[in-house]
Amino acid sequence: MSDAPQGPGWWQASDGKWYAPEQASGTPQAAGAGAGGPYGTPVGGSAGQPDIGAALSYGWNKFVANIGPIIIIVLIIVGVRIVFSVVGFAVDSFLLSQAVSAVGWVVGMILSLGLVRASLAITRGETPDPAMLFKTDGLVPYILASLLIGIGVVFGLILCIIPGLLVMFFTWFYGFFIVDKGADPIESISASFEMVKSNAGVLLLFLLVSIVITFLTCGLAAGVVWIATAYMYKSILGEPIAP
Repeated sequence: MSDAPQGPGWWQASDGKWYAPEQASGTPQAAGAGAGGPYGTPVGGSAGQPDIGAALSYGWNKFVANIGPIIIIVLIIVGVRIVFSVVGFAVDSFLLSQAVSAVGWVVGMILSLGLVRASLAITRGETPDPAMLFKTDGLVPYILASLLIGIGVVFGLILCIIPGLLVMFFTWFYGFFIVDKGADPIESISASFEMVKSNAGVLLLFLLVSIVITFLTCGLAAGVVWIATAYMYKSILGEPIAP
């Protein structure tokens, strides 16, 4: 990966970086190229061929290779959640308690977006930096999209539960489009819908396998799953993934 081409065959991807020919994964696409969907998401098919085994293997290998920074990231997230839980429990005032909850929710959004940012950085061959957790780029679109999705989930759960679960499933990648492509709330939701719709079978199986793995490891494999999810996102778009 480089800021400029280093020789014959180097090509520019949607992140603005230049990649060597051997770094392509699936079908290489130049910036903005896709199969007709928003932000390069495929319509009626997949630009790349998502592989669950390859994604989980990649997630594990990168988790081990970056175990130090990932442990720090996990400790920060756990620590922040503990702090807000303790403060919320200790506050007697209803208004102050609500204020603490609101701040905690916003901080939770920042941390969630930071996880997406860190997992995407790994697929670019970068070392995840705990400071990524506290960047606020894309925070407003992420919050707005999360609110829209939350409303859809609530109404869906009221309507026999399954529609709410479908909303969560089809909007799985909205945060990735906000971080990676700078999408606005509606665009990120639409792009995620197109991506999941075109790869519903393999992504549903990947989700179920990820839930089982996370459950069996008592959440310890969450980092592996996050990295594997970023791999699936990049793979479906046919964009380069750092070896």
